[in-house]
Amino acid sequence: MNNLTNIYHDLTAIKSLELEKCNHELNNNHNETIKKALMVYRTELLECLEMYNRYLDK
Repeated sequence: MNNLTNIYHDLTAIKSLELEKCNHELNNNHNETIKKALMVYRTELLECLEMYNRYLDK
């Protein structure tokens, strides 16, 4: 179980970094299509982080 917890901590760190980069890109001057794709990706990252947090809280 400890290995799985470590994996979730590592995934949380990676996804948090990806979310930070995604938010940075959303602040750049991209066209609407790219902004929509970034928003979808951001939503997926947030869902992953929420799932990891639920696991780690148990």
